[in-house]
Amino acid sequence: MTSWPATTPIGVIMLATRFPRPPGDIGHPDTLGGRGLYARVEAARVSNVVVDGPIDAEVVEAMAQAGNALVERGAKLLTTSCGFACAIHDRLQARLPVPLVSSALNLLPTLAKRFADDAPIGILTFDGRVLNRRHFGRFWSPRAVIQGIEEGRELHRVISGDLDRLDPRTAEADVLEAGEALLTRAPGCVAILLECTNLPPYRSALERSLGLPVFDLGDALADADARIARQM
Repeated sequence: MTSWPATTPIGVIMLATRFPRPPGDIGHPDTLGGRGLYARVEAARVSNVVVDGPIDAEVVEAMAQAGNALVERGAKLLTTSCGFACAIHDRLQARLPVPLVSSALNLLPTLAKRFADDAPIGILTFDGRVLNRRHFGRFWSPRAVIQGIEEGRELHRVISGDLDRLDPRTAEADVLEAGEALLTRAPGCVAILLECTNLPPYRSALERSLGLPVFDLGDALADADARIARQM
């Protein structure tokens, strides 16, 4: 994940998981250089956030409560540990007093302007069978091409099963294979956006493998942090 000298205390609304989160994952304390504040939401799990249908109101409320608790602890910018939370971005933001970056997917309109042509922008996701236009809400762009890691041998299995051990080499191979599959489907891609917060640990390897710029939640947070700094 991209690192930068953040000027804003960042609060992370965490799903209740036990699977490993290597450095680069927003859930690892080193990812934000020790500047992050964290709140674990027991009601929010992979099984009820990574869903095709609406996320239950009880889960949204629990995440909002966690966000407000983080604000009370000093957070001036909030985010989450699951990119699928983009589906409830507006519902959460309405309950929160500070800016929210719910997902790396929030960055898609910015990328669509930055790469100003009709070329595809690849979205690498935890599960391409589930993620669809509805999850993007107002952040959708018709240039998005979605590819999941669900065909891999390790990372999807560990996350979906909430297992406590991860083989990082096999996980990286899963991400690289998904990236190659994405380019096979959309050979004109100009950039890759990592929806899943568990993918940034493999970002550098993906950039080397594909020869394309790769963006993640860190870039979306840096963008929001810069906007807040300009307003101060």
